[in-house]
Amino acid sequence: MTPNPEVRPSSPLQEALWWIQHRGGRKDLMNLTWRLRTGRLDPAVLTAAWRHVVDRHTALRSAFERHGETVVRIVHPAPFDARPQQVVWERVPEGRSAPELLDEVATRLHAIPFVLDDAPLVRLTLVRVGPVDELVLTAHHAVVDGWAVQLLLDDLHRAYVAVRDGGIAALAQETAAPTPAEEAVRAAPTAKETGFWTDRLRGARPAALVAEPSGAAPGSGAVLRHTLTPRSRVAVETIGRRVGCTEFAVHLAAVRTVLARGGASGRTTVGTVVANRPTLADQRSVDYRANTVLLADEIGAQDTFDAVVTRARDSLWESLPFQHVTYPEVFARLSDEDRAALGTVPPVLVTHHGGIGSGIMLGDEPARLLASPSTSARCQLLVGVFDDGGDTVLEVEYDTCALSERSVRVFLADVEAVLAASTAGGCRVADLRVATRATARPARPTGAPDATAFAEPAAAAGVLADWQRVFGRVVRPHDDFFALGGHSLQVLELVARVEKNTGAELDLEAWLEEPTPARMERLLGPAATDPAAPGPTAPPALARTVVLRTGEPGGRHLHLVHGAGVGVLPYRELAGALPGDWRVTVSEDDGVAGASIADLAARYTARLLADGLPDLLGGWSMGGLLAHEIAAGLRARGHHCPPLLLLDAPVPGDVPETGTDAFARAVLRGAAPLPHVPDRLSLGPREDHALDTLAVLLRVTSGDAVGDALHARHALHRRHVTAMTAPRALRAVDVPALVVAADLADSDLDRWRGFLAGDTRSARVAAGHYELLTAPAVDEVARLAVDLMSAPATAR
Repeated sequence: MTPNPEVRPSSPLQEALWWIQHRGGRKDLMNLTWRLRTGRLDPAVLTAAWRHVVDRHTALRSAFERHGETVVRIVHPAPFDARPQQVVWERVPEGRSAPELLDEVATRLHAIPFVLDDAPLVRLTLVRVGPVDELVLTAHHAVVDGWAVQLLLDDLHRAYVAVRDGGIAALAQETAAPTPAEEAVRAAPTAKETGFWTDRLRGARPAALVAEPSGAAPGSGAVLRHTLTPRSRVAVETIGRRVGCTEFAVHLAAVRTVLARGGASGRTTVGTVVANRPTLADQRSVDYRANTVLLADEIGAQDTFDAVVTRARDSLWESLPFQHVTYPEVFARLSDEDRAALGTVPPVLVTHHGGIGSGIMLGDEPARLLASPSTSARCQLLVGVFDDGGDTVLEVEYDTCALSERSVRVFLADVEAVLAASTAGGCRVADLRVATRATARPARPTGAPDATAFAEPAAAAGVLADWQRVFGRVVRPHDDFFALGGHSLQVLELVARVEKNTGAELDLEAWLEEPTPARMERLLGPAATDPAAPGPTAPPALARTVVLRTGEPGGRHLHLVHGAGVGVLPYRELAGALPGDWRVTVSEDDGVAGASIADLAARYTARLLADGLPDLLGGWSMGGLLAHEIAAGLRARGHHCPPLLLLDAPVPGDVPETGTDAFARAVLRGAAPLPHVPDRLSLGPREDHALDTLAVLLRVTSGDAVGDALHARHALHRRHVTAMTAPRALRAVDVPALVVAADLADSDLDRWRGFLAGDTRSARVAAGHYELLTAPAVDEVARLAVDLMSAPATAR
């Protein structure tokens, strides 16, 4: 018996990320992706190693749900079925380069959002293009941070070597990784701990670059990697030794100096991401610990750069005992004025990665961390400082709505110039010149209503009154909760107040789609209740027939039957290739018939008898099987049966490939040129994850954007595969027939003749199964159909 998942407390950091995921427009905003260039990996060994790592760490089996007024962590038991996905092109597709294809796949994989109540919140994909292997590891930040990913990859390397060398049994005897301390019930921070931060942030304003609106979609971002020049690296080392500080303090001071000289004057804040792992146990824990802290400073007219570095050093050290206090907890204790000024996310963040991302091994070869494939931005400017061998790399994630690549490069050049100019001691900040334009963001008004607001009555009623009590100011019906400065902690306060006063329960997920008072009233009011469900409607008496070509009086009538998981669309080119006077109709599955070949054929037969039988009956793939069954049914009931045109149809009784991987191969073959389709696919046990990756591959190989339609098509394909695999009586049909082969083998054509008792012919077209209905092969198919109807045995 499989144990039930455990419900554990989430940390304040994880709860904050849950709210960010549900409030933001970009659902990939908190995705963390490591793209690793590796040596040649064995997919089977990788799969076994990854499953070991997932079973070892609770973070990789965790999800998050809202229970009442709290967000909890759901930990699924081991063993947990999590397998890496595999996408393999044995050769580089024609017209593409390996780097370009790998870039696009990684970028699109990164952008697939996670559903936080659905574990696992991490996925691993092996992508191979010709001689190049890459691993794309994507996780939601709520389960791991960069430190944790490094630990995971160390474990994956050990497991890979153990599986390859036959030692996985010994490795499996290891005890599970220790439960993260973050999961323990954690006391709220003391007044002293929050007071440390509120005192230092009082009256400060966030430093930011001057925005250059670009028209990009909100949340859009880009990543730029910049290696410091040797001169700047020497400067950092020299200044660090002189001041007695870490190199990160020098980098932080350089960023602050550029912002101050660019125009962000006065007492300003810059955010920094801290590891928040003070103990050895913390440092061994695979979970999310990183915390954002805001450091405030004011650069004076007489300050030297060394003085700015010294204050950066001191602020980092002084804050160390308080870095476990999460920013949401600090934010809740700030004054209204400071909350309005600082906001929930600092515009500029600087984080020290150090050696994270370096020294990684997988198998016998090192794995190299490549630039993040992120296309979203968590803030205006996020500067990550990496030690990469003997180099220092600045990886900058920036908001493309507000900044251009040129502005970011100017900023980085200014950082280098500040460092170079400050190598010798005594350099005054006032003497430094920068091209960057920066500002200290003004506070958002918190008291009076917006000058452009519509007049509201002084005493609002109902839901609107609850909003005004929470915000302490006038609120309009269509004001956005988060645009008003609302944060995750206020959501719980507001919802609790409204539900208490109305006696109704709010559908929070539905409200977050449009977080306004008006939307809340609609969801809570009588209009939000479900109307009486309409009575069941009778299914249509006859199957649906689609007219592809109306034809002309006296012309031939070809009726086709849908293939597996498809409808009328594959036959469009065939209809266009036939003579202009031909009428072409298609049977589509309306979901009424049972999921069997016999049931589907019986429903389509009834419609054909009602409309009048065609001159020629046919179908491609599964459609050929259905056409054959329709013909058998007509013969059994004593009806005349038109000739059959069977287009690369599987032989009756053959069992088709099943599962999502088979569906993915079919969709890709039908949408993309064959050389662009991966040679091997393994999309894992999770259907939803597999379809998300399939959507990525469709975009990469054919440019198709399918969205929800892919899920509907998969359901239809599964229904049709079920029909083809169901047992049924196999019978021969005495009608003229033409079997057109593409992928069918000669032996398959011989077997087909056993089910066709009439005049049976065959023809082979030089095309694949999925190319048979597209040019140029479709012209040959049309000619064969015309010839079939012109033959003496089938002519009218």
